Amino acid sequence: MADKILYIHHAGELGGAPKSLSILISGLDKKKYKPYVYMLINGPAKDLFIKEKAQVIISKSRLFAFHGTTVSGMSFRLLVKNILYIMPNIFAAYKVIKKVKPSIIHLNTSCLFVYGFVAKIFFKNIKVISHIREPLLDNFFGGILSFFNNKFVDFFIPINNYESEPFKKNRFEIIKNSIDTSLYTFNELVRNEEREKIGLQKSDFIVGFFARFNIENGIEDLLLIATKLKEIENNIKILIYGFESEIVNAEIKKIAKQMPDNVIIKGMVKDVQNKMQMIDLLISPFKTPHFSRSVIEAQSMSIPVLVSNVKSQNTLLDKNNTGFVYSFGDYNEAVSKIITLKDNKELLFAMKTNARKFAENNFCHKTNNKKVYAIYNNLIN
Repeated sequence: MADKILYIHHAGELGGAPKSLSILISGLDKKKYKPYVYMLINGPAKDLFIKEKAQVIISKSRLFAFHGTTVSGMSFRLLVKNILYIMPNIFAAYKVIKKVKPSIIHLNTSCLFVYGFVAKIFFKNIKVISHIREPLLDNFFGGILSFFNNKFVDFFIPINNYESEPFKKNRFEIIKNSIDTSLYTFNELVRNEEREKIGLQKSDFIVGFFARFNIENGIEDLLLIATKLKEIENNIKILIYGFESEIVNAEIKKIAKQMPDNVIIKGMVKDVQNKMQMIDLLISPFKTPHFSRSVIEAQSMSIPVLVSNVKSQNTLLDKNNTGFVYSFGDYNEAVSKIITLKDNKELLFAMKTNARKFAENNFCHKTNNKKVYAIYNNLIN
């Protein structure tokens, strides 16, 4: 009889975390393990899990995880949500765990510690894994995540060394986020077709931003870089995928409106591997430390990267071989590196070749998935 694994996922929209989870589920031996995904919020991410033959259970009422990482930051609004949604999550956790009766609960972020707490307090013999996808805030709320995760989790899977720091006194294994490198490969035909769809010329040098359009992901730097490029270079354009106008606040919308006309702004997309074909360089100007999935996707597609020098993401490239690192806030440095790659075709070609090799060696999903499945086996047996 197959052991049940209950994955707890915190959001409904598309993004790096649901994509990473769907890749993990995709290679799971379905005869040995039966995957369930409990989603706190309904949304298009459920299709990723359904596609991989997971049974998806969606909360009847909208729930929110306990925020305390650098990805979300902290605000009065999030503080109120943290307080208001503790008890609803406890009740929801009890109901779904009782219904599924899993052997393993796999939390897709440390912000879901409530589900580990309920599993350990009210049920027996359930192993809890916490996937550490974001660094914790260095404050009271990050401390809460650290305390409860360390107390009620059996095993941690940080995606990078920096993220692992609060959990090193417990059992853990660092396993990088993964991609299917066979899907993320360069295709010139798709590149030309996608460019034609949105009016880009073959001669345009395109810098791509594939991340949620928010302050933490560096859109203030992106605005300064785009403005400077507009002043000095006519055929460099910035292509943004990640702007969701219906869910962002007024500050974010204001920055979007300030973008000059060398910037094309689009929403989140499912077919990232097609849209990313259009670009010559990926930029990830993160303001706060965390993992950038687009950085590893781009390198797999032979696209060099330009990343801000913040912890976690600055380890996702081979510096000066698969891309460049710049100091966050120094938009002149970023612009200089963009122009260097545009003008130096020999360097650009070398970085493209190196990028693909680096991705294959470090982020292949088959290798990394096997490491997670070995953790499942060891916890159950």
